[in-house]
Amino acid sequence: MNILAPLRGSTEVGVLLEAGADEFFCGVTPPGWEARFGGTWANRRAPLSAGVADLADFERILSSTAGRPVFVTLNAPYYPGGAVEMLAGFGAQLLEMGAAGLIVADTELLLALVDAGHGASIHVSSLATCINAGSAAFYRDLGVSRIILPRHLTLAEMESIVIPGVEFEVFLLNDGCVFEEGLCATTHAAGAFCTLDGEGTEGVSPETLERYAFWKWTLNHCECRTGNGYPLGPCGLCAIPRLLASGISSLKVVGREASLERKEASVRIAALSLRLAREGASPEEIRQAVVNLRGWPQMCEERHLCYYPDLWEREGSPC
Repeated sequence: MNILAPLRGSTEVGVLLEAGADEFFCGVTPPGWEARFGGTWANRRAPLSAGVADLADFERILSSTAGRPVFVTLNAPYYPGGAVEMLAGFGAQLLEMGAAGLIVADTELLLALVDAGHGASIHVSSLATCINAGSAAFYRDLGVSRIILPRHLTLAEMESIVIPGVEFEVFLLNDGCVFEEGLCATTHAAGAFCTLDGEGTEGVSPETLERYAFWKWTLNHCECRTGNGYPLGPCGLCAIPRLLASGISSLKVVGREASLERKEASVRIAALSLRLAREGASPEEIRQAVVNLRGWPQMCEERHLCYYPDLWEREGSPC
């Protein structure tokens, strides 16, 4: 099981390696993309705020990871006409340069890469919404190497999906979402309107609206860090023992667009939690270690930040 860390540039690699990263993912936009497709994103994050600047910096990333694999996102949920051909060629170029794999969501692009002989280098993005074992078997039989499970699945649902012959990756820290990304028709380019209240709230009690606002706040990183410098936001650290037992291969720290300080703190606390799990620590022991380091115990006690709250339902915890 590995800790997968986000990257925006080569200057971040050394810090995240020291913090405990085992593998990396980043976004790179093909040269000439904007001239052909305007502001359409080549992957699920804005290139200016979350992407690697250019291929030269990507080469610097590859040369500085001490042999750790680097995966590249080409995972927009859909593309305009002509884009798939360009991205398939660009993906092949990235693999030739040394990328360990491509994270892909769009079915047409995925099949184009498979047909070109790159199936074993493909990670199926969470935006492809693999939510059952039959879907996982379909992707495995295409020859992909890894499937990234959507963030809204429960632990029990994940355990029912994991099958032999392919790796699985799950979300561990940061970046919640109100909707299931792969089934969402909104666009971040228009602003975060999915976090705003729309019409139809008439008659809803103030208490309910307050709880709803708090829930959205937790999904949006709580817009702050703790006094100890650690980020708040969706968290699955105490579920690592069960994920380890389930056969999950990679734990994803989300946030290519985040500051290096946020990335470092997230990777460091993730690596600590994985080490404790490997040493036999229970979910309760990991939770306590996280609270000791991060602070804000009430966010854990009341499950406000839980990616996987069903862990505690199964364990029979009073929290």
